[in-house]
Amino acid sequence: MFSNKPFLRLIIAFMVSSTALAITTPLYLFFITYVLHEDEKAIYMLTFFYLSNLSAVPFWVWLSTKIGKHRAYVGSFALIGFAHPFYIFLGAGDFWYMLPITLVTGFAAGGFAALPNSMKADVIDLDTLKIGENRAALFFSTYSFTAKLSGSLGGSLGLFGLAFIGFNSVNPELNSPEQLFGLKFLFAMFPSIFYLSACAIIWNYPITEHRNREIRKELEEKNRVNSVT
Repeated sequence: MFSNKPFLRLIIAFMVSSTALAITTPLYLFFITYVLHEDEKAIYMLTFFYLSNLSAVPFWVWLSTKIGKHRAYVGSFALIGFAHPFYIFLGAGDFWYMLPITLVTGFAAGGFAALPNSMKADVIDLDTLKIGENRAALFFSTYSFTAKLSGSLGGSLGLFGLAFIGFNSVNPELNSPEQLFGLKFLFAMFPSIFYLSACAIIWNYPITEHRNREIRKELEEKNRVNSVT
């Protein structure tokens, strides 16, 4: 399985981007509470994020049919990677200024839900063609493990980052401007390093739409020959 180079690139990009998303998960409430001072409105912003995320899935599926899956995937990474740093310009009372950034990042993250699974099917086809055996269950289990690992790693990085800068959530009035900026950096800028890294990893992904059609054709021909013999 690990000799399948497209699979390795896909799963590494998936892990890196999932880690980025998981970094923001525990920091979301910290950012809204201690930077924007609007903790009672946090549920509204999360609702906007997930509504934007879900509504974006059809768009990313449509886009993948026009420019190819991996190019659409690159687009989702680039969009969220360049949009996320804008959070750093927000401060106390800027809750509704956060909304357009959240809508854009939620929209971009919709590509993460729509595209990797389809691309995963392509690498399974390639593996089946080379090995002569359908090992889809092995690929799916590896992907599931990676998703859980990324969630744990990202959440840990976010919270360890807060500990590293000495952020005090028990007595927030003791936090210096530098520590508040550290929280803003961890939430706004740090995840973009991962998103843009994932973008670079998947940039020259070898299974294009043309190559995928060739794989499918070779696989169908191989199955036809095997059924005859």
